[in-house]
Amino acid sequence: MKRTLLFFLLVFSIGAGAQNPVIEGDLILCPEGSGTATVTNDVAYDSYAWYYKYWFTSDDFQLIEGATGPSFTYDWMTYDQALIKVVGTLDGVDYESNVLQIDSWAFLPITFGYGEFENVSQNPENGNALLCAGTSFTIEVFNPYNTNIRWYRNGTLIPGENGMTLEVSEEGVYHVTAAPQACPELESSTEGTPIIVEIDNDCNLSVENPSATAFTLWPNPVRSTLHLGGGDITRVTVHGLTGQSVLELHSGFDAVDVSGLASGIYLLKVTGPSGSQTMKFVKE
Repeated sequence: MKRTLLFFLLVFSIGAGAQNPVIEGDLILCPEGSGTATVTNDVAYDSYAWYYKYWFTSDDFQLIEGATGPSFTYDWMTYDQALIKVVGTLDGVDYESNVLQIDSWAFLPITFGYGEFENVSQNPENGNALLCAGTSFTIEVFNPYNTNIRWYRNGTLIPGENGMTLEVSEEGVYHVTAAPQACPELESSTEGTPIIVEIDNDCNLSVENPSATAFTLWPNPVRSTLHLGGGDITRVTVHGLTGQSVLELHSGFDAVDVSGLASGIYLLKVTGPSGSQTMKFVKE
């Protein structure tokens, strides 16, 4: 008799548990977006009532007015940090579902900029970037805005430029539009805070007139060895046009072996007791 009663209670318990709704849905929402939770088990309840509360409070669950179906759609703002559940009623008995915790993505505003470059300075009058004529520098859009990237110059789309960096060699007003990978529809723009580039034709980066500088270098263009002269030298640094240091010397300053550099234009910074000077050279 006891075994029969125990078996009955066990079967009743399992059967009753099987009546509980099981819900699944979108747990992380994009800004301005929405998500949906749905009852997934194969029970057609006579009625449904959805409830929510915020996980960080001790409040009771509150009934959601109008949410009376087997699914419930919720917006990213109202239900951010909320717990939701549904109660299904079958034959006059209420069955409570599991609980879902909803979260919403939060992104800082889109930003972009550039680092320190030997060939870029700032116009003290307006804050614009002053780029030495004949050179270039890199502008970068920062994470998490790494999807659907489009770069613009003077309000016009730059064809083929959809990476997180843009090489700039011309004057103009530059901005970028992009979205986070998690929310590709959330496109933002820096059009209201552009980077304005001016060309500086007075940069002391040329070796066309060696007498105009304290230091000199030759030959230019160069294939393997770059010779230096014009005064005491304490340090030599070679940079690519993106600003990255590719070579640095602390001794043997009269000759620089550049044979290992790829062909292109480089900036050579020479430092001596009286100051420093930057010059441009071409590696063949």
